[in-house]
Amino acid sequence: MRRSTRNRVCVWLATDRPRRLRLVVMGRDERVWGRSSLDGLGDPGVIASAQHMKLGERLWIYLLQARPEIGEEFPCDTLLGYRIEEVDDVEVDDAKAGEGEADGEAIALDLSELAYGASKYPSFFIPSALQRILHGSCRKPHGGLERGDALLRAEALLAENHAAVEIGNQKRPALLLLTGDQIYADDVALALAALLRQKAVKLTGSREVLPGIDLERIPLHGRKEVLQKRNSGFSSGEAENHLFSFGEFAAMYLYVFGNACAWQPASDWGAIRALGAPDEAEGVFRAQQPALLRFHATLGKVRKLLANIPTYMIFDDHDVTDDWNITLAWYDGVRASPLGRRIVANALAAYWAFQGWGNDPDNFDKELLWSIQQRLTDTTNDASIAERYDLHTWKHRGWGFSIPSLPPIIALDSRSQRQYDSENLPAQLMDRYALDGLRLQWARLVTDLQPPPDTWPLLVATTPVLGFAGIELAENTILWAVKEIARNYPLFAWVAGPIEKWLVHKLDVESWISNKAGYRALFEALQRMGRSGCVFLSGDVHYAFSAQGSFTANDRTLHCLQLTSSALCNMPDPRSGKLLEKLGSRLPRETRHGVWLTWRKDRRWSTVATLLRPNGSDKPIHAQCNIGLVEFADGRPVRHCLLVDGGTLVYDLPPAGVAALASR
Repeated sequence: MRRSTRNRVCVWLATDRPRRLRLVVMGRDERVWGRSSLDGLGDPGVIASAQHMKLGERLWIYLLQARPEIGEEFPCDTLLGYRIEEVDDVEVDDAKAGEGEADGEAIALDLSELAYGASKYPSFFIPSALQRILHGSCRKPHGGLERGDALLRAEALLAENHAAVEIGNQKRPALLLLTGDQIYADDVALALAALLRQKAVKLTGSREVLPGIDLERIPLHGRKEVLQKRNSGFSSGEAENHLFSFGEFAAMYLYVFGNACAWQPASDWGAIRALGAPDEAEGVFRAQQPALLRFHATLGKVRKLLANIPTYMIFDDHDVTDDWNITLAWYDGVRASPLGRRIVANALAAYWAFQGWGNDPDNFDKELLWSIQQRLTDTTNDASIAERYDLHTWKHRGWGFSIPSLPPIIALDSRSQRQYDSENLPAQLMDRYALDGLRLQWARLVTDLQPPPDTWPLLVATTPVLGFAGIELAENTILWAVKEIARNYPLFAWVAGPIEKWLVHKLDVESWISNKAGYRALFEALQRMGRSGCVFLSGDVHYAFSAQGSFTANDRTLHCLQLTSSALCNMPDPRSGKLLEKLGSRLPRETRHGVWLTWRKDRRWSTVATLLRPNGSDKPIHAQCNIGLVEFADGRPVRHCLLVDGGTLVYDLPPAGVAALASR
């Protein structure tokens, strides 16, 4: 299930051959509320439809888009189901499809294994106003340790409340927000890498030609060395099995989003060694296997979850590669490398196909789609086609999206639209054009939805905007010290740049506050949206917390809530996790940032943020695998729950608390 609103319902699927498919949306009594158009598949070399595309010899993707019957809208707060029909080639007149002429010519696919209760079909609902939503990030197949994939907690919640959608008893979550790192392209388990390489060639029909390398000659667990030798510019420390080709990215998505084909990673070292893995990789294989096998065993439930809840996704760095666009030096280094540039382009094309397209099909013009399909179906390795593909994916500015819910949701692209102030120091995470785009998205939503004046927008920001001071202050202090030493000791200045570069990568310095100009610019853009506050939904950091805060500048205050859920399936090691939780309990709960000591009043600003504690606990920070559940009342979040293995942590979010904080 993907974008689902009152005027359009989208369902995404992949097949290994072209099929004439139609989506039909139904009520409980199987009354048809709407259906997708049924158009011909056409020439495989041409974009024949806004609903399907050929991406390989055995890879067709579909985004079936059902529209309501003329003069109607899909109903809100009522249980809906959907079926997918495969229609015989004889049936060509879609206008007569609703008149019974398709009977006997359209065969419904068997989706009963994806249904809840007594239904034969998957179900969903469209809320008139949000009451419960799910959010989470960072899902690495071998990252769950003993806890496993937190999406299982979401599936259990959905199974228990699948019929509870009416106002007053709406316990079923309305949608799922995946807020970054849906895959780990740079950190792939050895057994999974062996599987993906084989399936990639079967999906695409050939082994992709990449600049300067022969994929077939690179041994398992040997790609990090290749990236270094080819001056790729990549900086991931776990890149031994980095995804390279589009086919490998596609195979990874097909696997982690449910593994409907029942692909099986090798479970013994002998099979991996026979495929060319070096002996020294045996320890890595054995360390990864327990978590990978646990993840693998639950993919059927993940597929069922994703089939029954509208799901929206935004990328973060690991969907492409670790440290993606972290500094200007990184960006320029990868852009100058033919191999590095192509891997990023493949990752972005795969993001479009498997994530971005379903968020909002209207965000992508035909020229971008044509560039992607032309490259992926090109058998001649035409250099001009490849160059167009690289440029189009790198320079596209429509990866973010909005959802016309109440309250409205806007997902920020803070990865591909950065503004660099220096070569090696942290960037502004959104440039001025991206911030103007944010305001434009909000203006459209306000015009279309007319939300109440006190509505706070929900902003998906992959990295927490109000972060955990125990980490962020330490990072910023270290970088500040290096700059101060370089400023006061000229002999040190010539090595300051390399040291800053090393520190930014080593400490993974990508918080919003690490570039104060960009931090202030974001909040000032939000102030110009004319609302008294906003809510940030974030992940990325591999721990979870809730905070309340405010930003003050030019005699105006913007109130904020920060709700962070991470990681779905990528726990820090137990020692680091305990240290994080201990720091959260012992450090001051309140954090302040800003610029005060200036004679220019219009340049003064300040933020204050306070960590909240869950009910019955003195720990504000939690490092176990989790998925967030946000509960609303009257359009405002009132509770943030973390669904964890064996229970639920509940943060109460009293609206009065935000206002009281700013007046302290």
